[in-house]
Amino acid sequence: MRQPDHTQRAAFTLVELLVVVAIVALLLAMLLPSHRRVRVQARVVVAHADLRNICVALDAYAMDNRDRWPPTRSGCGTNVNYQLPVELAGDRYLPRSPSRIPQAHMPDVFDSTHTYKYRAPGPVWFNGSFFDFPDSTWRPRAKIWVPEDFPQCRDEEGRYFANRTGEPPSPATYAVWSVGPDPWSAKFPRYEGSDQIDESRFPLPQGFWLMHGGDTGLITHFRCRNSIVRTSP
Repeated sequence: MRQPDHTQRAAFTLVELLVVVAIVALLLAMLLPSHRRVRVQARVVVAHADLRNICVALDAYAMDNRDRWPPTRSGCGTNVNYQLPVELAGDRYLPRSPSRIPQAHMPDVFDSTHTYKYRAPGPVWFNGSFFDFPDSTWRPRAKIWVPEDFPQCRDEEGRYFANRTGEPPSPATYAVWSVGPDPWSAKFPRYEGSDQIDESRFPLPQGFWLMHGGDTGLITHFRCRNSIVRTSP
């Protein structure tokens, strides 16, 4: 009687191999979007934590400077618009940037080439010069656009506040924000005839915010005049 040949092994056919490859590819296609969403959500959590720390630094700065907030930074054709103020690094509220741009060093988790952003109505560094003239209507002044229904911020109507003498004080004392998962989100307005994003009304209108998983938009924290700090979702 012939003994079975145990040296022989059953091999996969070409069709079976293709089926296995197809199944693996399908599983990867199903898992990768979920993995990307988890990574984005993790970065959202980091951004909220970083913004909370910046708010603590700002409040500490104000306590040490007679309730004055650091000036906003702005400029024509530069990348310093709304960057974190160097004043927060001067007394070590936040680390100082190693770059030549005067700013605190906290890169946005979604855009490492820029810091998180900050604006507050009042004094401004504009094109490298400092301006703090609350009585003047023609000198530069930092402004913030506040919706009519502040702090809910759902209303599309609103106005700019600059804390000039004789004008109502801004309901928002400052705001900080991250550009979110897509710095070029379709939510953000553009200048007419250009792809350049118009940040002039950032960051308080809720229409600019990241509202849920898989969404794009700004992640923002802002302080009200009653000292309560509110946040986007």
